[in-house]
Order: sequence, then structure tokens, then C-alpha cells
Amino acid sequence: MKRETQGNLSLPPELLPLQDEIVYGPLQSRRLGRSLGINLLSTTCKVCSMNCCYCQYGWTDKFTNPGRGLRSFFPSLQEVALALRKAFKSGCKVDYLTFSGNGEPTLHPDFPAIVDLVIEMKGYLRCNAKLAILSNSTTCGDPAILAALQKIDQPMMKLDAGNQRTYARVNRGKPPVQHGDIIVGLRQLKTYIIQSMFVRGAIDNSTGTEVASWIETLKGLSPSEVQIYTLDRKPANSKLQKVSPDRLRKIAGLAAEATSLKVAVF
Repeated sequence: MKRETQGNLSLPPELLPLQDEIVYGPLQSRRLGRSLGINLLSTTCKVCSMNCCYCQYGWTDKFTNPGRGLRSFFPSLQEVALALRKAFKSGCKVDYLTFSGNGEPTLHPDFPAIVDLVIEMKGYLRCNAKLAILSNSTTCGDPAILAALQKIDQPMMKLDAGNQRTYARVNRGKPPVQHGDIIVGLRQLKTYIIQSMFVRGAIDNSTGTEVASWIETLKGLSPSEVQIYTLDRKPANSKLQKVSPDRLRKIAGLAAEATSLKVAVF
């Protein structure tokens, strides 16, 4: 899919194509084992509340928060149910059903109802897979979204920066969402994992100062685990580079020592 450049940001020649199905996979996940993806977003354009410089799908086409004004871009509740029933009938054995895909899953206007639907269908069809979500954390301050996230076994929530300035450079969240709003929302979650992407090059959140700020933010949170990683595929901004394994391990060690949290490198 062709992507336009934004301002003076460079565009890589190859981006990961958008998922073209509601249910896709199963995929072998580094974190979740055998995972069946559930894409609640458009299959023709990227809809998200962030415009992350490292996104494997490129720059955001429909930049929104919340997503109620873009209902026509999302699959209906009935379409999600039919796609899940078809996947379950295929007899695929998976460890997790994971809300992920072409942007932020919780932007779907019916996200809470869909979570309830998936839980109900799992029971009816005797599917033992757990539920996970890959979320950018921009909506967890919404009471309805928060209640839905609490029903998911493994909420995996993004936190790539320890301050507003770096958040604006790395994630470029849709106004009026600010870094502080995300932290307030995360503090309301009972059980969750923090996932943090570190990059260097045109934008660098792996320096000593940035890591110290990120660690200070972690001190005010209570995740069950922190997972850190770096680029695995081509990013939206081609001037970004991977952080070395040694540096990731150093960051993990510093964070674990300062917070007493479990910090894993992927």
C-alpha cells in the first residue's frame, strides 16, 4: 500500500501491508505463543490515535480519538461474530485471541460489546484460548474502555516515553490526548503489561536522560511485567535505527533495579 510522506519525514520503500481480514493467523508471537489476531479496524487504511514514527504499517491515514466519527471504516459486530465463528470452525488451536491489527483496537465504537461477544463465543464454542490486546494506552482513561480492558486476560499497553516532549516526538498522539492522560489511565488498570519500543537515529529515546525519565514514570505504575524491544521491521520513518541488544539489556537492568519490576527484553 502506498503511503504519503508527512512533512520532511522520510518514507521507507517497503512497509508491512495492512491486515486484510478481521481474523488473521494464527501467528507465532514472541510474547503470546500461538496467537489468532482480531483486527477491528479498517482493512483499507490505517486508523489510529497515534502516529508512531516506528510503526510497521507506516503513517496513520485516519488520525482520530475517539473513533465514533469513523464507524463506516470499522467492521460491524455481526461481521466480527461471523469471522470468529469461521475461524473457530477451522479447528485451529491457539494460546491467545489477540485484539491487534491495523491501528488502535479500542477505537472501534463497539469495542466493549465486542469483548463481551468474544468471551461469550469462547464459552459457547469451547475455546480455551485466553484474550490479549495490543493497545497504545490512549483510551484507557475512558470508563467504558477501562471496564472492557479489565475483562481481557493480558492487556499489553504501550509506554515509549517518560515525558510529554518525547511522547510527542515518538508517538505523536491525537490531541487532546497527552502523556499525562495516558499515565492516569494506566494507573486505573488492575492487571497489565507495559510494552516499550526503543529506537535511535532521527529520534532517540534510548539515551541516558530519556531512559531515566521513562524509569521515573514506571515507578508510579504497577504492571505485572515490562517488555522492551526495538525495531524488527521497516518503520514509518526510515531514518530510525535499531537499539543494540546490549543497550536493551542495560536499559532492562536499570529499570528492574530502580523499580523492582520484572523487565524482559524481546
